[in-house]
Amino acid sequence: MNRLKREKALLADLPIKRTFFARVALALLLGKNHCMSSVQPPKEQPQASLKWSGGVQPLSGHCFIGRRSDNDIHINNVQASRRHAALMSLNDEWWLNDLGSRNGVLVNGLRLTSARRMRDGDEIRIANQRLIFCNTQQGPPHHSTIVGRTTQVVAEAQVGSPGGVACDLIIVSTLGEIIEGEKAAQWFFGKTLERTPGAAHHALPPLVRSWLASQLIPDTKPMPLEIENQASRQVISLARCAEGRCFLLLREESAQISIERLQSLGLTVRESEVMHWVCEGKNNPEIAETLDATAHTVNRHMEHIFKKLGVDNRQKAVKAVMERLGA
Repeated sequence: MNRLKREKALLADLPIKRTFFARVALALLLGKNHCMSSVQPPKEQPQASLKWSGGVQPLSGHCFIGRRSDNDIHINNVQASRRHAALMSLNDEWWLNDLGSRNGVLVNGLRLTSARRMRDGDEIRIANQRLIFCNTQQGPPHHSTIVGRTTQVVAEAQVGSPGGVACDLIIVSTLGEIIEGEKAAQWFFGKTLERTPGAAHHALPPLVRSWLASQLIPDTKPMPLEIENQASRQVISLARCAEGRCFLLLREESAQISIERLQSLGLTVRESEVMHWVCEGKNNPEIAETLDATAHTVNRHMEHIFKKLGVDNRQKAVKAVMERLGA
C-alpha cells in the first residue's frame, strides 16, 4: 500500500506522460532509493584493545586494572593490588601508569617508573597476567621531549603528549570526600585538603569540589580541571562515576618528574639534569650557564651519559631516552 502511494506521488512529479517509459523511470528511481537506503555506514571499531587470558578488552576511555572486581580488567591474584594500573587516553594516544602497586608493572620486561606512552604490540606484565596492547590504527610515533617543546634534534615533530608525568587515581564521593587514595591525594594537594572535626575522610580542596559538582550535572560536557603554577601543571579529570563513587585521575607534569625518570636509566642526578636540557634543545654552553657549571664539566657529563646509554652522539642519546621512557 505504501509502495503504491509512493508510485503515485513520484509519477505526479515526473514531467513525462504516465506511459511505459514513466514506469521504467520510476522503477529506476525507486531502485536507486532502495540501494541508497540499504547502504549502512560501517560500524566504528575500537582503535585500541588489550588482549589477555580473559579475552579482549576494547579501549574507549580510561581502563583500570587490579584485584577489585569493579576494575575493567579484574586480576584475581594476591600479587595484584586493588588498583594496580590504569590506561588513559590523552590526545589520541594511550598511556599506562602504575597506581602505586606493591609488585609493580613490567612493560616489555622493564619496570614501569612513571607514565609511559603505549605502542602497538607492547607487552604488559601484572602479577601472573600477560596483557598485549593492540592499536593497529596507530600512526607513526609523535616524538616529543621529556617536558615542553620539541628538541632541535627531532625538528618539526609534533608534541603529542607530555613526557614528564606523574599519574594516580583517587576515588571520592559525589560530595568530594576521599574514599580511596588518601596518600595520593595528600601528595597532589598537600595542605589544601580539608578535614572537618569528626569526619572519617579528608575532603578535596574547595576549587576541586566545585569543579566536581559541575561535572556531575546531567548532560555536562566532560572538562578536565587544570591547575598551573611555576613548578608544575596539574590536570584532574573525571574518569567515571557510578553508585556514588567518582574515579578521579590526577596528573602532574613537571621538570622534576622528568629528572626522576632519567635517573631510572642509571644516570646520576646531575647527569639527569644535563640530559633533561639536552632534550630541551640546549647546547653544552647553554646547559653550563643554566646549571651554573663550566662547559668542561658539562662535556664530561655528556661523555658519561653516552657511555651509560650506549650511544656516541647527542641525537642517538635523545632517541634512546625517548624509546626507553616511552616519550
